[in-house]
Parts: sequence; structure tokens; C-alpha cells
Amino acid sequence: MSNPGPFAVRFAGTLTSLTPLERSELFERATTEDARVADAARRIVARVRNGGDQVLRELALEFDGVTLDALEVPRARWEECLAAQPAPLRVALERAARNIARAHEAQLPQDSVCETEAGVTIGRRAEPFASVGVYAPGGRALYPSSVLMGAVPARVAGVREIVLCTPPTAGGEPDPLLLAAAAIAGVTRVFSLGGAGAIAAMAYGTESVPAVRKIVGPGNAYVAAAKRVVAGVGRVAIDSPAGPSEVLVVADDSSEARAVALELVAQAEHDPDAFALAVVVGSSAAARVRAALAEAVAGAARGEVVRASLAARGGVLEAATLAEALEFATALAPEHLLLAVREPQRALAQVRDAGTVFVGGTSSVAFGDYLTGGNHVLPTAGFARLSAGLGTLDFVRWTTWQEITPSGAARLAGDTALLAEAEGLPGHAAAARAAGLGMTLAPDPAPQELWLDDNTNAFGAPPAASRALCDGALSAARYPSPDADELRAALAAHTGFTRDEIVTGLGSDDILELAFRSLAGPGATVAWSAPTFSMVPPFVRHCGARGVAVPALASGAPDLEALCAADATLTYVCSPNNPTGALTRDAVLDELLTRTRGLVLLDEAYAEYAAGGAAPAPRRHPRLVVARTFSKAWGLAGLRVGWACGPAALIARIAALRAPFRVAALSERAAVAALAADTGWVAERAAETVRAREHFVHALQSAGLAPLPSRANFVLLPSRDAVATVAALARVGVHARAFPALAGIGDAVRVTVPLTSDCARVVNALVQAMPQERS
Repeated sequence: MSNPGPFAVRFAGTLTSLTPLERSELFERATTEDARVADAARRIVARVRNGGDQVLRELALEFDGVTLDALEVPRARWEECLAAQPAPLRVALERAARNIARAHEAQLPQDSVCETEAGVTIGRRAEPFASVGVYAPGGRALYPSSVLMGAVPARVAGVREIVLCTPPTAGGEPDPLLLAAAAIAGVTRVFSLGGAGAIAAMAYGTESVPAVRKIVGPGNAYVAAAKRVVAGVGRVAIDSPAGPSEVLVVADDSSEARAVALELVAQAEHDPDAFALAVVVGSSAAARVRAALAEAVAGAARGEVVRASLAARGGVLEAATLAEALEFATALAPEHLLLAVREPQRALAQVRDAGTVFVGGTSSVAFGDYLTGGNHVLPTAGFARLSAGLGTLDFVRWTTWQEITPSGAARLAGDTALLAEAEGLPGHAAAARAAGLGMTLAPDPAPQELWLDDNTNAFGAPPAASRALCDGALSAARYPSPDADELRAALAAHTGFTRDEIVTGLGSDDILELAFRSLAGPGATVAWSAPTFSMVPPFVRHCGARGVAVPALASGAPDLEALCAADATLTYVCSPNNPTGALTRDAVLDELLTRTRGLVLLDEAYAEYAAGGAAPAPRRHPRLVVARTFSKAWGLAGLRVGWACGPAALIARIAALRAPFRVAALSERAAVAALAADTGWVAERAAETVRAREHFVHALQSAGLAPLPSRANFVLLPSRDAVATVAALARVGVHARAFPALAGIGDAVRVTVPLTSDCARVVNALVQAMPQERS
């Protein structure tokens, strides 16, 4: 190993001993743009805009020293590069992509609708950009992680075309590892283009490169300058400016000194201009970190880069107290902030400005660079005071809309005209008066009745099922098959159960009644978590069994211990629960099956909403029967089709009590068509309903109401008088269902999640109907 040379850092001593020059260097890290770089970038952008592909080839030869036969890299080549990667590396890349997707799915935007006053509605709708360009740099190191960080969030946001530009290597195409990352990330096209020319190509388009709406990703000074050029003429949006990598570690005497030192080395090895600083509480702890840093630098593989970085912009500073260190951290606004202190969560609460915060000594910044799922494209040079890191919202634009009804226009016209005339704009006043003219007495159209009392699909029947009903007139003249054989076969293909393990019925309530009669019966004991589906107690009575209602826990979850103690012949579990919406966790169901001897009947009428899309395959267990329905997420409530699956012996007992021709021919035809062609539609509508539910719940909470947590397509609102509340809602055309005296809850009102466009109306109606329930 070559002589490492002397170890030096730019910043040492205490926070209070920093000179004015040092403070300026720390807090004003953003540098003005180099005029020569800016001029060069403008010239390159102009050349590409005027000369297209030919100029891009000239730039590749001039700056990268390669002759490009083709600018675009075929998809088959990416797949080839992916297949050639060592299996452990490919698995790690795929894991990173999954975590990035999960983290950014949680950031998906919600549309909003607000009625500011009667007859005046304001809305906002999120739409993904049609196309996005991702730039991945070459240079000192390869950054496949940057490909994932740019492309995966764009894909999650719904961007249809994702273009990747990255510089060619000596062979004329990007490094194989970057191409492999493109294949994993969901990129649609890849081009062997680097520098300012690539930015210009994506902004303006050439014969080969499509123009995009937004460009993201890090790059050198010329890339950054080119981004500013193209953004300045309104052609394309860009992400926040990116500078050299930064880390600030706040540590105390609980920290492992070597770990702190290695965090500094990890960021310093990026670039000689990287910023790596530790602020350590206490002189002895700071001394240990300085000693550990000297040792780590001596053994660093990229030692020359690390030493240059630390000498120019790195160091270890001492703070007298943690409060002083955290105040410094907020003022600094670093890209990465690591809180390696004794109580990191308490420290987090005191931090305001940082690109991203790593909480606790084991939360290494390296994890965030690659695998946690948080985005590593972050603001540097103090821009964390103004902006956040790259996220899903960076790949959408908002469309706002306003609707004013005739009576709303009449009410707005006078004041609008007054304000317009006060500003000296008589044309505005005239337009407002004309819109409201003669409308003073004109009533708004009667609002449509909203039926939110039965939890059916707000989007109606799925398309293939609807077509099957329209085309099915001939089947109405013939009897259906006695046991719905075609539907059972379709369900078998859908679930992985066999036909002998499936029984159908006239809705899931028919299935439940047959199950109670066949699996419990006279003298048996049936237990359930209360409150539950309202038909369960009468079904149990009708079959002659003894019912045991076990009150749910305060959280809404079943009381596992009490259910097990009931020692029931049959335990009924409704998940998500109707009417509360609470989900029974898989672990609770596992315990119930393990610790009891009886059978378990699992009612999953709302399974799609709990999953947020396609419902998972039903569980298998020798003592478990699962009931589902086509009435809820599948939108076929009027056709009355339910089904259950489980061990063949138990299903045979249920089928033995089932009358023939239970499912009508048209119902069977529609259900089979839906299973064949509508599963994607159902999953998408379920996901949309879940988004609408979160929007609805937020609006209710903002209005001072307190809905119970729900994983279904409805919410339950405690009420002082459920019957009176439902009657008041009905008077304004909103229909909900009253649940008086629920176990552990009292009176409550169940409301099916409305479409987002109806949310404001429903919330306003509930506020008026439930004034005493508002917090």
C-alpha cells in the first residue's frame, strides 16, 4: 500500500471556537455557478437542439472517446446483462427495488374535493407525468442504485415512459451493471449518452431520443448547468440541485467511535468535494472519534479521495451539550444526518432541516444509500432548508378544478363584482354578474341519492360480467346446473382449491347459514367476537346451537384467550369485521386454530379491501372453512353469489344441505365471466376504494368526527343516537345504516366509503347530523 500521507481535517475544535470564515464555509456551502461551465453547457444544449443525433455522436467522441453506432441500447441487451450478474448481486438489486417501491407506494397522492360554500366545489387531481428522464452518472464509481432511486418511484407514480441516459464506456455502451439495474427498475428505454448533451436530448428530443416532461438524477457540474438551462425556458421540469455528498453525524459518549468514523469515511470516499463532519458531545468522546477516524482513514481503500475530502470539508467538532449539537445540525441542514446518540427518537423530535435523518447508531447511512427504500436523491448544500428528497410526488402534476352551480353563481356574483371593481377591472365584474344573472331563485338540481348503507361496490358491476349479463338472455330459459359446476371449476382455477373443496350459494349469508346448520347444529356451541355480522346470532338460534358472544378487545381485535376458553364446536371469525372494519391478524387465526379443537368459519366478505387490491388465496387448514362473496368488491350484489372453500369432507357436509339450482344461470354466467376477465378491474377498484377510504377518514377526522379504524370499504362512527342520525342523513339524500347498542361501542352508524367526488357532501351531512359527536 502506498504511503497514506499526513492525516488532516478542515474542521476541528469546539463549536464555539469556529471562526467566522469556518462558519461561512459550513452554513453557506452552496457555490455560485462557474460562468465557464454555464457557458459551455448552454453551447452544448444549443448544439443538440439544432443538430440532434449527429451532435450527440460528436459529443460522445469528443468527451467519452467513443464512436456510437447506435444511441439506444436494445432491451435484449439489458436482459442479457441482468442474466449475467452474479446471483447474490442480482438478489440484492431486486431487494432494493422492492423496498424502494414499497416506500414510495406509501407516498402516493390523494385527490381532494372541498365544498367551500353551498354550490361551490374545489377539487385537485394528481396525474403522473407522461414521460420522465433519469440521468445516471458515470465517472469515479458506478451507481446502479441511482438508476433504481430515479426510475422505481416514477414507475410507482404511474409514469408510462421512463428514459434512462447514462454515459458510454470504452465499448460504446453503458456499464452492464447499470443496464441490469435498468431492467430491474422498470425503465422503458436506455441511451448511451452522458453529460449536458444527454440533458438536452431528453429536454428537446432528437431523431432517436424522446422529449420528456421531467429530468431527475445526479450528475457533474455540466449536467447540473444543462438542467438549469432547459428548465429556464419552460420546456421541462427538473429535480432539486445536487451537489457533493454530505453527512453530519451527531454522537455522544454512548456511540461506538469506530462506527462514527466509518460513517465519515463512507461519505468522504464519494468525491474529494464530499462533506463529512461529526459533532460529538463531550471532549473525551470527541477525542475517541478523532483517533478512530485517523485509524479508519489510514486503512481506507479509496484513501486518496477520503483524505482530500476530509482535508477540504471534513472534520470532528466538539459540542458541550446535545442541545447545542442539534441546534447546529438544524442550522447546517445536511443531506444526511445520523443521530448516533443515547435517545435518538427524542433527538429526532428536535431536528427540523435535513435531507433525511438516520435514527440511532445502527441506522447506517449506507443502508439508506442502497436498501431501506428511502430515496437517496437528496438536497445538498443547505437546500434541505427549502426542499425534500426525491419522492413519488416529484413525478406527478396537479390539476385543480372548480365547479359553481347556478345558485352558487348567484350567491358569488355580487361580492365578486365588488372586489373586481375595487381593483379597477370592470370586465371581471361584468362576467361575474352575467354568470349569476337571473339565477337568484334558480334551485340547484336535486342531489343524487347516495346509498351508503349496504357496502356494495360504488363502481358498479365489472365490465366482463356486465357483458355476460347482456349476452345471456337465452340461458334464462333453461335451468342452471344443480351445483353450479362451471362456477366451481372457475373458482378452483382462481383459488387453487379443487371443485370438491368448493361450494356455492345464494350470497355468502346463505353459505354461512348452511355452514352453521351442517357444522354445528342442535346442542353445539358457536362462539364469535362481538360485535359481528348481524345475521350470525339468528343463524345460530335457527340451527339449535348455543351462541357465545365474546366481547372484542378495546382495539377491536378478537379476545383470543376468551375465544379459546369458550371451547366451541364452531368459532365464527369475520375479517375484516362487519360492522367495525377491524382486521383479525393472521397470527391470531393461527393461534385460534392451534389452541382449539373445534372448527373455524372465516368470513372474508371484504378480503379485497383488506388486501388493498387482489385478495390472497384463501388459507388452508384441516379445520378451517373460508366464506367469500361476489357481492362486495366484485360488484354483483344483485345476483346473489357466495361461495366457500375448505377441506372436502367439511364442504361435503355443507353441500349436503344445499338445495339444487341455488345459483341462477345468469348469476353463474356473470360470475364466471368476472373470474375470467375482471380480476384486474376488481383489484384496481379495491385499491381505489382504499385510497378513497383514507381520504374519507382524514376528512371525517378533520371535521372533528372519530371513525373507528377500518380495513373494509366502510367506516363505523360512534353515535349518541344512531337511529336519529341515520334519519337525519336520509333527509338530505345520504343513506347509512344504524347499529344501536353494539357490544363495547354503543350506538354507531356504518357508512360505506363514498366516491372521492361525493366525500365533501357526505362529511358535511354527517357533521350536520352528528353535532354532539364532534371533538
